[in-house]
Amino acid sequence: MGGSSSARMMQGMSMGGGHGAGAHMAPDLLPMWLGVLGVVMFGLIAGSHLRHLLMTTGERRPWHVCHVLMALGMACMFAPAAIDIQPVPAILWQLLFAVAAGATAVRWLAGWTGNASDNPLWLLTAIDLGAMVYMWSSGSFTPALTWVLVAYLVVEAGLWAVNAYRWIDAGSPIVGFGSLAPSSGGGIAVAGVASESLLGGLDIGLSMLGMALGMAYMLAAMQLMM
Repeated sequence: MGGSSSARMMQGMSMGGGHGAGAHMAPDLLPMWLGVLGVVMFGLIAGSHLRHLLMTTGERRPWHVCHVLMALGMACMFAPAAIDIQPVPAILWQLLFAVAAGATAVRWLAGWTGNASDNPLWLLTAIDLGAMVYMWSSGSFTPALTWVLVAYLVVEAGLWAVNAYRWIDAGSPIVGFGSLAPSSGGGIAVAGVASESLLGGLDIGLSMLGMALGMAYMLAAMQLMM
């Protein structure tokens, strides 16, 4: 794929820019208007996470950094060839997302083993980043894996739509990781490492909904336009 995204290559094929009959028959699932809309949407998503990044402290910062990176990568994915905004080669995007996925997976593992605060959102972020690595891969997609990821992202979008992820965020009052013990104030306290919420305001839930839907559509479109 070199320095251009596979999505942009597929756009060219769908418009008859590829070779052979199969290329001319590829459905146009990434028209220019949709590409522009995707750039605008993911630009807004990046801005939302960047605003929270600048306003918050602690582990929320690296969590928001991951999602700013993902939003920028998706904006480049959606960008039509006519408004090429991709200064970063595909291989570098892969490397960035792979490093971020590895770091978030290690962070989740540390929480799962009791060496840090336990928050399942780190694992979910690692999976999303892994999907970004796959999306920017230079090889052909594997249909089975592509559709599993699409299904996962659609379910994820549905959970964001009903605000379900706030119930598993470490800051949720109904979620406790570790053993329960009476607190000095007569209530119930969670023993072990203190949990830290990662989610911010309502705009973060909306941005995550848009992120999941945009990623699901891009993966499906790239698979169908192969």
